[in-house]
Order: sequence, then C-alpha cells, then structure tokens
Amino acid sequence: MVRPITITKEVVQKVCDELADGKSLAQVCRMETMPSRSGFLYAVQRDDELYELYARARAIGAEMLGDEIVEIASASLDSVEPKARMAEVQARKLLIEALKWTFARAQPKGLRNKAEDTAQNNNVVISWQASLDDVSARKADDDNVLELVSDAS
Repeated sequence: MVRPITITKEVVQKVCDELADGKSLAQVCRMETMPSRSGFLYAVQRDDELYELYARARAIGAEMLGDEIVEIASASLDSVEPKARMAEVQARKLLIEALKWTFARAQPKGLRNKAEDTAQNNNVVISWQASLDDVSARKADDDNVLELVSDAS
C-alpha cells in the first residue's frame, strides 16, 4: 500500500531524527507516518538543503552505531550460562561485523552522483627529520601541508 505523504522539510527532519537515533532508513520508512523509502531518497537527491539534513543525520547515526559496537563488545558474559558463552561470543561477533559493515557505509556519499559528495582530500604525509627548508618548500607547493614543528632557534 502506497502512503500518499507529501515530503516537506518537516517530514525530512522527522526521518532524519530517527536516522540520527541509529535506526535504518528501512525501519523509519516502515512507520505509518513516514514516506516511502524511494520517495524520501528521491526528494533528498533533488534538494541540496534536504540532502544536507540527511547527510548530517547519517553521520550522527553512524556515531550511534559505533557506540553500539563498543557496548556489545564490552558487555559482560557473566549472566550467560558457561556452556552457552562460546555461542554468545559468536553471536556478538556476527552482530558486530554486521554493524561495522553498516557503519562503514552509513554516509550517504554518492547518493546524488555529485563530485563534491564523493571527493575526499584527506591525505596525510608524515616526514621524519625533514629540514625546515624542506617543509617550507613543500608547504608553498601544497596548501594541505601542516607544519607541526616550528623552528625553535
């Protein structure tokens, strides 16, 4: 059954609030007062402001998944029957692997097929015992070079 829900900024904000809580888009869109997944994604693709809301919600949701992974991994096994502990450990490992996979893909990069969504310029170059002249020359060539040590003399 198709739900005729008009996708407004307020509706997108409600969906994004749920995404930020760590729910999947499929879970959110199954709720009665929410739009269909395809309708929601289509609206987000067409509007930069809605996309920004969505991207931020996904980033926050990814943080929630990271916290959940840590909680699962650090939960005590004391309440589990000794004979069932290995099965519990294996079940937790499987859940953590699934959450890690989801966490790695939680960002909506590529949804709009725009270069600025997928472009990454996160190169880090570490140079040991470089002279300050080398660093200065490299810094002049590349705005992304960060000088960590200055000349103390």
